[in-house]
Amino acid sequence: MAEEELTAQAPDFTQPTRSIGGVVTVDDQKFAVGLMWQPIQNIDDPNPEIRETMESEPDADLYCLRQTSVSQYGVGRSALGHRDGMPSLAASVASALSQYESFCAVFQVEEGWWFVAVRNGLILAEEDVLFATEEEAQRAYSSMMAVPDWDACIVPASWNIEGTIQQSLEELAAKGRKVRLQEINAAHRTYFLLFIAIVILLALAGFIYMLVGLWRSVFPPQTIQSVQAPQVIQPVAPAPEKPKPWEKMVDTRAFIEECWDDVYQIKSISFPGWKIGLIVCTPEGVSTTWTKEAKEGLLSWMRFGIAEYQFTDLFVDIAPSGATATGTVAFAGLPVVASLPTLTAQQLTEDLIEIQQLTGLNLQFGQQTLLDPPNRADGSRPPNQKSYTYFAFSTNSDYTPWEWIKFFEKFSGFELTKIEYNPSNDTTTKWKYEGRIYAK
Repeated sequence: MAEEELTAQAPDFTQPTRSIGGVVTVDDQKFAVGLMWQPIQNIDDPNPEIRETMESEPDADLYCLRQTSVSQYGVGRSALGHRDGMPSLAASVASALSQYESFCAVFQVEEGWWFVAVRNGLILAEEDVLFATEEEAQRAYSSMMAVPDWDACIVPASWNIEGTIQQSLEELAAKGRKVRLQEINAAHRTYFLLFIAIVILLALAGFIYMLVGLWRSVFPPQTIQSVQAPQVIQPVAPAPEKPKPWEKMVDTRAFIEECWDDVYQIKSISFPGWKIGLIVCTPEGVSTTWTKEAKEGLLSWMRFGIAEYQFTDLFVDIAPSGATATGTVAFAGLPVVASLPTLTAQQLTEDLIEIQQLTGLNLQFGQQTLLDPPNRADGSRPPNQKSYTYFAFSTNSDYTPWEWIKFFEKFSGFELTKIEYNPSNDTTTKWKYEGRIYAK
């Protein structure tokens, strides 16, 4: 539904919105509420329209960008308690309830009663509100019910309204994707400070150059005849030691960020009659395969889609048989970091077993050995061979990489080697992770 239709169907509130603040606490975490939400007209360069909106709103100094099947941004205010890096509660709940295109919800929080409405995937402009009393929240909910065709209505069980459902706000906030507020002028401030630093360095260099010139004018250098030194034969320097595996590992956060962006780009691409398979991320890039479904998938549709999308980073190649097509996105060199292992193999075993028992996660792991360089073809070991102990792990989960980040960053000597995303609607475990943790 177009934005004009959304506006036309929105109820005409006779009572003014009375928000009592902009921050609520859910499971000991602060979330921003009371944002003003707007759809994005130009997703390739949203900053100009975000800046224009913020300049027209008093005290607006923060924003967050929500990118899903439909994209929009929310505008916040420090005067309401919003802070840089604070996640939006409306965006998290909308992400957790992505199975509903349109829903209306009321939750009781420590600070009052929070009301939110999402229509056709968009958080409605001024329907992210914190009320002081239950009566105000009930009045806002009743007014919104004037709009028909809601996929879900979520209210407290104590309201006893037929046809509604109940959800735990704590579970939704933990499950949903965190979309965080940021300052629109943060980059400009960084460039300004960098400019000031360069000016100071140039002025200091000029002052030092002037002092050196003055010193040489007062104390001219003396020319001393040097004695021919005997020729010294330098010893051959030994070859540098090969770095250990954990001294050059791909940065986990950079890997997840590249994978996250490209997975959702590829997931949004569809070709009539072609079914997308697993989307696989490795440190080299992202790849997937589309398979032609019987007589429905025409080769001409695939070729037309490739020409229509006008891919920039994504390369699509059709197999000679015309039954499959492979798409790849190459990463342009992920940063590497060093992470020295701090735990023994026994300590790692105990920690992984404890995490598995406490969380109930489907975590598979086993101890392995890396030989560097590897054994020769006849099985014999080359000279100066090093061996490194590590735990290879894999897990299937419906939690996103950003929800797994605390586990990934818990261990030193950690390396994430593969992320798989299953876009099929027939599975609940969308994500699979593989990696290794080195022991000291």
